[in-house]
This record gives sequence, C-alpha cells and structure tokens, in this order.
Amino acid sequence: MFNITQCDECNGLIFPKQMQVQDKEIKPGKQMRYWNCPVCNHQHVIMIMDKTSRRLMQQNKKDNEKISGIHKQSTQLRKANQLTESKTQSFLNQIDTIQQRIDKRKKDIDQRSKKLLHEYQEALQ
Repeated sequence: MFNITQCDECNGLIFPKQMQVQDKEIKPGKQMRYWNCPVCNHQHVIMIMDKTSRRLMQQNKKDNEKISGIHKQSTQLRKANQLTESKTQSFLNQIDTIQQRIDKRKKDIDQRSKKLLHEYQEALQ
C-alpha cells in the first residue's frame, strides 16, 4: 500500500520517499517543518514549532516508549504463561491512561502549530 500525496499547487503526485522533510528556523526559538514539491518546488508547511511544542513532542515520545515497555512486559509474561486476566487489565488501563495524555498533547501541539502558522503568515503580509 502506498501513501501518495498530491501537491496543492501543481497537482503532481509525490511518493513518500520523494518528500524530504526539512526544518528551518524562522525566528529565534521557532522552527518551520516543511517539504518542497519535487515537481514544482512549492513549499508545503507541515507545522511551526516553538519550545513548548518541542517539549510536548518529547513527552509524547517518552510516553510512547512507556507503552512499548508495557507491551514487552506483557509479551514476556505471556510467553512464561504468567499473564493473568487482572494483570492484562492493569496493562490495558495503564496504556489507556498514557494514550489519553498523548492524544491531549497531540491536540495541543496541533492547535499551537495552527496559531503559530497564522502569526507567521500575518507577519509575511
């Protein structure tokens, strides 16, 4: 299965391997993440990040690592035939709690990025 992206400017079809995501500092402490269309070179902004955004992304990375650790632990217990129903439920509850934190942060990052993008676009005018 391929995830093909279409350029908003030239309607060219771009495969993921053709996209080269780059970061560019637009102001001290603020970075723009973008990719350029390989067909027409139009710049597609993915997001704008600041210190807070990067901190939230780092926290999400750590929480995803915690989820991975829980999965590994449950796999080891299952292989040793020591995974009980109560332990399974405990793992599921832990994962659910962590996933809720991740989802909230993702929403916060998205809202923050939209706000920063709007401010950036206004500054260009």
